[in-house]
Amino acid sequence: MKPKNKYIYLFLGWTLLFVSIQGCLPERTETPTKGRITVVAAESVEPLMQQEKEKFEGIYTGAHIEMLFSSSREAIARFFNDSIRIIVTSRPMNKEERSVAEKFKIDLQEFKIAIDGIAFLVNADNPILQIRTTQLDSIYAGLITRWNQVGGKNVPIDLFLPDQNSGNFEIVRMKILKEKKYQAPANTIKSSEEMLKIVSSHPNALGIVGLNWLSQKKDNVTVLKLSDPNAPDSLGTKGLYFAPLQAHVYRNYYPVTRDVFIYSRVDMYSVGAGFISFITSAPGQQLVVYNGLVPATMPIRLVELSNKGLQP
Repeated sequence: MKPKNKYIYLFLGWTLLFVSIQGCLPERTETPTKGRITVVAAESVEPLMQQEKEKFEGIYTGAHIEMLFSSSREAIARFFNDSIRIIVTSRPMNKEERSVAEKFKIDLQEFKIAIDGIAFLVNADNPILQIRTTQLDSIYAGLITRWNQVGGKNVPIDLFLPDQNSGNFEIVRMKILKEKKYQAPANTIKSSEEMLKIVSSHPNALGIVGLNWLSQKKDNVTVLKLSDPNAPDSLGTKGLYFAPLQAHVYRNYYPVTRDVFIYSRVDMYSVGAGFISFITSAPGQQLVVYNGLVPATMPIRLVELSNKGLQP
């Protein structure tokens, strides 16, 4: 046998062996567009994630995404301790959480999918329309306790805070209180939907929600404009007040923002991977725009953001 023919026969032999092995393997029942998976998401982005699920399942009828909602901290805990393989959080994992992943050799994948803002809400009967971040600091620290101290009526400030496990709670603590503890007495509210209802019915209330919930019914609620006296000089925004509109969030003019992440430990051939791919694609990111957030994985135009931005 000529050496050249020998190599040809050897190659054909390996090819046939590979084909025969493949033929013995069971057919994969799950693909990026077919299968079932449970996703736990932060309730602060519930409206967005419900739309992402419905759109994905509408396109790929063989896919089924069960969406569960909780605080970001609870979602992360389930990611580490449960069978949950995809979570959506309204903040990045902190050092402690990342160290847990390293300790137990959890090969997690991180996808930034949106930029969100925290909206500060008052009842529509409250004459306050804007506030400085330093005044918010004093309110949450318990130093300012009445609305007339910030230009409002001579009535007490009734504070309503999200659950301490939520991303909203953590971001306000970091960006307003500069990682100090909340000191003022406050009522704890479990969900953003409930927060909107509480503020709309309490004349002296101050509440917090993510921008995603501003697309919901918000009768009798005013969204405050914010000014940050400590903003970098390069922004040229000192003394100016900004509503939490998408364009202001994108340009860092609005001072209280946070990133929304997907954390995953699914393989690339799973329906979970297909769902993540959809969310980070143009159609999925367009849903981000429609929900009042800033997309993180597609080029954007400020004109589009200004037009789509929700008017508080």
